[in-house]
Amino acid sequence: MDFTTILATIMMCGMFTWNIFLIYDVRQRPDPPTLLSSLRLLAHSIPAMILLGTCIMAQNAQDSALVWFAALFAFRYWRILVNVFFWFRYNPALATGRETITSSDCTVIVPTVGPNGNSVFADMVAAILANGPGRLIFSTNTEDAAQQVRAILAKIVSDLKAGTSSYQQLWGVGAVDVTTDIQVTNAKVSNKRHQVVKAFEMAETKILVMVDDTAIWHPRFLLATLPAFANEKVGFVGTRKWVKRLSYVADPNVGYLTNLWMQYWSGFWNVMGGLYLARHNFEIRATNAADGGVFCVSGRSSLIRTSIVNNNEFKQGFLNEYVLRFGDRFPGWGPVTADDDNFITRHVINNGWDIKIQYSEEATMTTVLGKLPLKFPDQCLRWSRTTFRQNPIALFADRTIWWKWPLTVWTTYFPWMYNAALFWDGVAVLILTQTKAYAESRHRLAVLGSFIVFIWATKLIKTAAWFWEHPMDFVLYFLIPAYPAFAYYHSLLKIWTAFTFWDLAWSGRKLPKVE
Repeated sequence: MDFTTILATIMMCGMFTWNIFLIYDVRQRPDPPTLLSSLRLLAHSIPAMILLGTCIMAQNAQDSALVWFAALFAFRYWRILVNVFFWFRYNPALATGRETITSSDCTVIVPTVGPNGNSVFADMVAAILANGPGRLIFSTNTEDAAQQVRAILAKIVSDLKAGTSSYQQLWGVGAVDVTTDIQVTNAKVSNKRHQVVKAFEMAETKILVMVDDTAIWHPRFLLATLPAFANEKVGFVGTRKWVKRLSYVADPNVGYLTNLWMQYWSGFWNVMGGLYLARHNFEIRATNAADGGVFCVSGRSSLIRTSIVNNNEFKQGFLNEYVLRFGDRFPGWGPVTADDDNFITRHVINNGWDIKIQYSEEATMTTVLGKLPLKFPDQCLRWSRTTFRQNPIALFADRTIWWKWPLTVWTTYFPWMYNAALFWDGVAVLILTQTKAYAESRHRLAVLGSFIVFIWATKLIKTAAWFWEHPMDFVLYFLIPAYPAFAYYHSLLKIWTAFTFWDLAWSGRKLPKVE
């Protein structure tokens, strides 16, 4: 028995032991499943069993490299096939005309640092008011930001009533009779979690809608998302995310070639932001259709039952989250300021609620990413660190996802921690070149080239929605391999963040400290 087989055997025994613990754990929870249903958790040992089987086959095969190549190929692409299958099986919750929750039952909370420097603030506010929620609360970080918000609100409301706002002109929306109660409060701290909790105190409706101050809703956003709450088990609703296509304004002070390059450069980062969210859309739609799972309900725009979060238990945990805290001997890192949407997602499922993703054109919010001056790479660092902080908590501290979302565990939660394309694609190509089949082939260059093209083409699966809407971007950023290059660059970012996950900085958002 070689080293790999011994290691795989140890892993399988460890996984089987872990699954026995999970069965015991779920049996101790409130409203436990039957023992027979609990035994299904043993299926989580299948990946370790497959690994052991691969080691044994490779040990006895004439072309062991070919066995490993086939195993790596299956390991790399099986979840794409699964997600594509469930992507097509997805259905949003649709309005029936008998809904008991309407837009007037919603309080919208917008944590903000003020409209200054925010080019889409007016459109964000106009979109919310056009949807007609019962109350809109702005929670600012300073009194100056609060004054800025109050100053701009009068004009936004006036334009909406007259039907002259840029948002109404873009969407063809007529004059809006604004009936929403608008409030502005100052949390006196540059901390999104504290700003949100401050606004909770002013919420009296059944549903809370948390919105980033760069998120622009579809005119029928609330009508398209609220039907999900017809299912009384649903406590949290996520939505479809999209990125606003930005145009480059030429600088008359520089030459033609410089402007041409800057147009491509600014467009590149804008497209990378769009593709980033397009991939997320694909993941959450597929996993939610598969077993109700989701890696995270984005805080850019989400809806939640007020009773879930507007209570002391939630507020205490939300404002005092620490990473790797083990009593007084090891205090860990915290309080965590980022990862707010991940915390809420975990809290919801740990308390027995279901999550529904509303993926449709009307349930879409549009945001701004990849804008110059550039902060998108810093945002990628923050999002990647969130994965390494929050996924292990969900997997090994909370553990709810093992029995609630068993397929999502293996298609999302684990892969998002190890899925560095630069490494896996490189290893796959390397192993292919070590196989006897490749060495004995008369067309090695064609085989290698075909496999590289296949790897390249698979990167279209999750991003197809963006390229379908913006076909020229396919030419400029995919046929010219800018996006694949960014994917490999992002792999290096991911490796770096794996070793710096304790960095709690809100990368990409520089805020002044408030005393």
